Amino acid sequence: MSAYVIVGTAGHVDHGKTALIRALTGVDTDRLREEQERGISIELGFAPFRLPSGRLAGVIDVPGHEKFIHNMLAGIGGIDLVLLLVDVMEGVMPQTREHVEIMQLLRIPRGVVVLAKIDLAEDPDWLDLVEEEVRESLSGTFLESAPYVRVSALTGEGLAELRKVIDTLTGEVPERDKNAPLRLPVDRVFSMTGFGTVVTGTLLAGRIIVGENVQILPLGRQARIRQLQVYGEEVTEAVAGMRVAVNLSGVEREALERGSVLARPGFLTSVTLLDARLFLLAGAGKAMKNMTRVHVYLGTGRTVGRVVLVDCEELAPGGAALVQLRLEKPLVAYRGDRFIIRSYSPMTTIGGGVVLQAGIRRLKRFKEEVLADLEALEKGDPAAPLLQRLRREAVVSLKTLEKEAGLPLEQLRQLLERLERERLLERVGELLADGTATQEWREKIMAVLTFFHNTNRLSAGMSRAELKASLPKNVPQKVYDYLLTDLEKALKITVCEDLVAAFGHRPEPDAKETEQLVRIERLYREKGFTPPTFREMTEQTGLKAGHAESLVNYLALQGRLVRLDDELALHHDFFVRARELLCDHFQKNRTLSAADFRTKLGTSRKFVLPLLEKFDHLKMTRRQGLERVPWRLGPDFCAEVQRNDGE
Repeated sequence: MSAYVIVGTAGHVDHGKTALIRALTGVDTDRLREEQERGISIELGFAPFRLPSGRLAGVIDVPGHEKFIHNMLAGIGGIDLVLLLVDVMEGVMPQTREHVEIMQLLRIPRGVVVLAKIDLAEDPDWLDLVEEEVRESLSGTFLESAPYVRVSALTGEGLAELRKVIDTLTGEVPERDKNAPLRLPVDRVFSMTGFGTVVTGTLLAGRIIVGENVQILPLGRQARIRQLQVYGEEVTEAVAGMRVAVNLSGVEREALERGSVLARPGFLTSVTLLDARLFLLAGAGKAMKNMTRVHVYLGTGRTVGRVVLVDCEELAPGGAALVQLRLEKPLVAYRGDRFIIRSYSPMTTIGGGVVLQAGIRRLKRFKEEVLADLEALEKGDPAAPLLQRLRREAVVSLKTLEKEAGLPLEQLRQLLERLERERLLERVGELLADGTATQEWREKIMAVLTFFHNTNRLSAGMSRAELKASLPKNVPQKVYDYLLTDLEKALKITVCEDLVAAFGHRPEPDAKETEQLVRIERLYREKGFTPPTFREMTEQTGLKAGHAESLVNYLALQGRLVRLDDELALHHDFFVRARELLCDHFQKNRTLSAADFRTKLGTSRKFVLPLLEKFDHLKMTRRQGLERVPWRLGPDFCAEVQRNDGE
């Protein structure tokens, strides 16, 4: 049972809603001069209501006049119990029916039918006839089995019974989630001298605390909670189910409007796309065409938008369809929110529905995977939006989901563990990857390696960077490294330093390639310490550049050549000789210049510099100014140098 409940009124204009609230609470909710002069409610009215059990309810008085239906819609969402008033002298009227349709579409959970102004009925039998008419009118609606109470706000007759019925029915209201992320739709904005900007609303979820920061949407700014009031009393904290007045610091009144939402920073976002299930009222009059322009009411906000029919050509009255609402102004939506649509002109209520998710992208009509995703969301599995987000983005950080999933952390953890057990996601540290995507990336890696080996038979493998470039750009390096490690553990690939190869791959030259390899090796052996550049080698052997490079790489892999850079290579025997000369030199000298080494080798500076840089890379030597010194000083230098074979 919830300690805090919200009671709302509904019904045709002048059927006694405001008078009844005044009689129940002692508060006149018609606060505007125009309302008092005209005798009708224009704006929303609010009053605290102490129930017989001692629990405190908030009462929302909504306008009944059809001109102010948008104000009524701003207040009717989020209520726990509705009092539908019917004037016994007028019976069911147009706004009575429209309000019932709206409440039906919004899935208001419970209600009481109040037969009002019974003091005007002189014949008791008349009340029985009116009740029979109302029951017939409400047949098939959520109020079909609702209790009926006959009341006179003027004489007080029936008020005690009504209070008791309200107390009993609100005792069935479940506790709202106080630990959920804060969410408070704003239904009033005003300024107070000495306080500044004040907003009011029904706290739908979570709690709000003085001193904390909240995000204001769709404005996109943050403000600090300066002061809180609940039913006129100052508090330091308010929880879900309360009517709250919030004094905001750091935002001007002009920046806010009805329809704004106070939320935990990072929890919600404003959108112009809503994926939804739409129900068209049987009395809508005509079928709805694709891209029909309508007025959309969601929470306390409203805008104009177009209805994209995702799964049908047109929607017949009384029917339902999967749709995307494309809004002209952003609204703040959360999965499961109810909304109302009214025809563009003339404005009448024609339908409503439920938000399946705040839209990410424009949906394509009749697309099988789009329909499957929406139907999965509609089934109500809380993991469905998480999984669909993973499939859209492929990789999401856990911290991002914790901020934006709109779920308690423990529930989010359980859902993610379930998806992991079902192999629908994979964890890579703090990153969460879509299980389908990771499997596709594994298959892509293997396919690319297979193609590479088929077209580069003599290559030991593909560079890690080149292989990663074959995957989508949104694959993080951390996930790529995880995939390689996983494939290596599964004996699908071999990773050796910077090279990746399919498991078991062995470069094997054919007879023609073997003859070409012999020619290339002979050339480098003959040239000794004055080897040809790569271009000179291709000209002298008559080989094509791409093929020649694969042959040189193969010889390097076999240890018969040592690559110095992209242009130069040295026969292994001469590399060993150069290494021995290096060792001999440092047994007698502390430093080595390029000129000294050029003289020892009897070659040119063009070749000596790349060779010395190769020694640096292999950590045999290091630069010290313009000279080289041993990488490590000590008697073991020569032994370490001899162990290094240029690999």
